[in-house]
Amino acid sequence: MIRAIVVLLLAACATAPIPEPEVLTRPQPGLESAPTKPPLATFPLPERLAVDPTTLKSAPLELTIRAPERFELGNGVTVYLVEDHTTPLVLVRALLPAGTVEDPPDKLGLASVTMSLLAEGGAGPLGAEALDELLEYHAADLTSGASDEYSTVSLSVRSQDLTKLFPIFADVLQRPRFDVKRFEVVRARALESVRRREDRPDAVASRALNKAFFGPASPLAREPLESHLTALTPGDVKRFHANHFTPVGTRLVITGDFDPAAVKTLLGLHVKPWKGGPLAARIYGQGQAQTRRVILVPRQVAQVKIRLGGPGFPRKSSDEYRLRLANTALGSFGVGRLYREIRDERGLAYSAFSQVSPGPTTGLFLAGFDTRPDQAVEALKVGLRILEGAGAGEPFTLAELSTAVDMSLNAFAFRFDTAARIGFERALFDHFGYPDDYLERFRDRTAAVTLEEANQAVRRFSTGLQIVVVGPASLEPALRALGPVTLISDVDQFR
Repeated sequence: MIRAIVVLLLAACATAPIPEPEVLTRPQPGLESAPTKPPLATFPLPERLAVDPTTLKSAPLELTIRAPERFELGNGVTVYLVEDHTTPLVLVRALLPAGTVEDPPDKLGLASVTMSLLAEGGAGPLGAEALDELLEYHAADLTSGASDEYSTVSLSVRSQDLTKLFPIFADVLQRPRFDVKRFEVVRARALESVRRREDRPDAVASRALNKAFFGPASPLAREPLESHLTALTPGDVKRFHANHFTPVGTRLVITGDFDPAAVKTLLGLHVKPWKGGPLAARIYGQGQAQTRRVILVPRQVAQVKIRLGGPGFPRKSSDEYRLRLANTALGSFGVGRLYREIRDERGLAYSAFSQVSPGPTTGLFLAGFDTRPDQAVEALKVGLRILEGAGAGEPFTLAELSTAVDMSLNAFAFRFDTAARIGFERALFDHFGYPDDYLERFRDRTAAVTLEEANQAVRRFSTGLQIVVVGPASLEPALRALGPVTLISDVDQFR
């Protein structure tokens, strides 16, 4: 009986209409709306501020480039001193006139291994571990590395420790110990770097482009193989140091919180006695005649890497200023033609860029973007149309040139915002043989470029373009419509 009553009650609940909720129209305690705040008082702008900001004109930027104190020691070392007493630190940097272009053809990687070991292998009376401990105790940082055409050794130290650690820095330059155990560690790191360079598709694209543009035998495109590094010995490193480390052509940049008189005393004691003659002249070769071609490096990647390379400009060329502005109008972030059309208007890539750099021969113009495999050929066609049309069928406008000039002049100031940059920029341009007034005249020469000159200059970039595509092999048929396709399975063997 009871069970029947329960069933009837449940059935009634299931079929009975659900009452509408009571609508509360009266205030409930704790839920009253907050009183409305009175509007903020407003005041009319002063007459001098009530203007259209786009009509405002500012005074021209006045930038005076601070010149380092520069002098020679007599043995060939040029010294640059730039004081900065805002922090109690000193940075000592040696710029040496030897780099990876000095590697013998059968010992590629030697300069990089030598420079890496220089800061780690002990020096003078100190073994490798003793040198590490001394630097750590004084919170000092010693680094070294090799670029294509120069190498650097840097010591960052508290100003109070400069007198004690500067002789150690001189020992590293002149009397490195090249500890054998550390040599094995440095070489192992270099070998691992070679083994892993295929892991980065952007690095694969850059390596292939350098080989395609400069030629695989060029000192600017060669790269070490595992066999080169495995064959290196501590004796090779010692000979490289003996043959290529010389005071002649070395530039010593000292910046920060120091007393000039005390530094000059240290230089006289520890650097001036360094002896050595000039290095042999470098031979870069004349490069190779360029015709446009497409180089496909088959890789299964989520983002296809597209890189296009053309001639830049030789160092000290009078074309530098117009070519720099043409490049800015083409590939600068946010406003360049490549960025605007490929990225903003068509959505074919997250970003697109270009850059132009000088070199001992032609220099290099580089444009690039990354995109999905299904959009790669379309994006490349758009990029080629922009490059080939600039200056010709689609010349730059006065507004584009004006924007490029403003960006170049404004960015120039940031090259000299610290004492360290001031000193190193000057030393680097001296190393490459630029005239003394190069930096002082850079802005005036940039501002003097005409629209006609920029439109003529940009045509240089599309001459003999080398087009590198790192992406699926299935792109090959579509790429053949853009030029002869060279298929490369192994960049190391690319000839």
